Amino acid sequence: MLLGAVLLVAGVLWWFKFEKHPPQAALVAPLQALGRKTAIDIDVRSDAPGLRAITVRLLAGGNAYELFSETYPKSSWRGSGLTAKRIHIEPDLLALKVPEGPVVLEVFADTYAWHPFRAPPTPRLTVPATLDLTPPRIELLTTQHNVRLGGVELAVFRQSPDTVRSGIEVDKYFFPAMTGYFADSAVALAFFAIPQDLAADVRPKLIASDAAGNQRDIALPVTIKPRTFADRTLAVDDTFLARKVPEIEEASGLPIAADLVQGYLYINGELRRQNEARILELTKASTPTWSSSAFHRQSNAAPLSAFADRRTYTYRGQPIDHQTHLGYDLASLKLSPVEAAQAGRVVFAENLGIYGNAVILDHGLGIYSLYGHLSSFAIKEGDQVTLGQTLGQTGETGLAGGDHLHFSIMLHGVHVDPVEWWDPHWLHDHVTPKLTMFPRATTAEPEHTNEQAKP
Repeated sequence: MLLGAVLLVAGVLWWFKFEKHPPQAALVAPLQALGRKTAIDIDVRSDAPGLRAITVRLLAGGNAYELFSETYPKSSWRGSGLTAKRIHIEPDLLALKVPEGPVVLEVFADTYAWHPFRAPPTPRLTVPATLDLTPPRIELLTTQHNVRLGGVELAVFRQSPDTVRSGIEVDKYFFPAMTGYFADSAVALAFFAIPQDLAADVRPKLIASDAAGNQRDIALPVTIKPRTFADRTLAVDDTFLARKVPEIEEASGLPIAADLVQGYLYINGELRRQNEARILELTKASTPTWSSSAFHRQSNAAPLSAFADRRTYTYRGQPIDHQTHLGYDLASLKLSPVEAAQAGRVVFAENLGIYGNAVILDHGLGIYSLYGHLSSFAIKEGDQVTLGQTLGQTGETGLAGGDHLHFSIMLHGVHVDPVEWWDPHWLHDHVTPKLTMFPRATTAEPEHTNEQAKP
């Protein structure tokens, strides 16, 4: 009986301290190349009684380099009770003096389970990879970059073959580079803007990174001319709200607001932000075509408001909202034909919230134009249009108080001043000479080295 009792107690203890399966480890994302500070995420799982310790190391050149080690104390007599753990590490492999070349990542996991015949620790995950600590090489080929706040410039540079992402970083914005425009595949170009919401003392930089995440950046010599944008006050009244708020709610699939002022504020704020996010999505991949001529300004149209006007909206004499106008408003006769500012491909032709019925054209190299508040369309998505071709008619759809055209120029979805693109002298001084620095590719098509600009 005593022996039976001992065996019963031992069996119960064994049951509570036994693990049905050994611990498992897996990478959250595939890992083929490691750079100086590549982020590594690992999921480790175990049965009860839980994890005791986790160790991660790297084997390279016959040596082992510890990247992570952590122990987990008992929470009860059984063990830690920790059955799942995600590890995030960003080891500085250059500081650890790990040699470049082939490496092996190993993950060890120990538990509080009883093992009568404990074997030497074996890795629960083994991943071969390549360690690359050398960032790409870049050489800036253009020296003159003069730009106004809200304007655009062009940089040309040479990059090494291991570059997978390059472009110009301007504070929170990133403007991707394009390769293949020139016959020399190592020469890349990148239009970049100094967006209107930044200060004139911002410092752009040229960056390039490789598959291992190594990045090289150099300061971009830029002279930025500051400017002051106009302040305008626009009054909204009950008649305008009663006409516009339900119209836009219906066109955009929004719930009907019980209060027209609150409905207007949602449209002018949140819907506006959603529309700009949609524009950013639509301008991810630009075509390789490019025209060297200046953009066409809408015929016989007078300006109503300019780019980057700072607008204050009032209701019954009191300010209720503030927004920035990201384009030019141009007015002519009612239902005037809307002309394509330049040859391009139609990437969008439907309702776009505050812009109403809108058309977006891709002109190549990341340059897009937008035509808003149209009353009708004369083209459809996917069409190729020519300079001056009719896209539709002006109207007052969206947040328009009267019949006019809202016109925008965008660089990778970032609104810039259209006045520059209407000016052949500006184009000749800032763009054309740089696009003719080297022979043009005849067969290769430019490719973006990054998906899109990131505001």
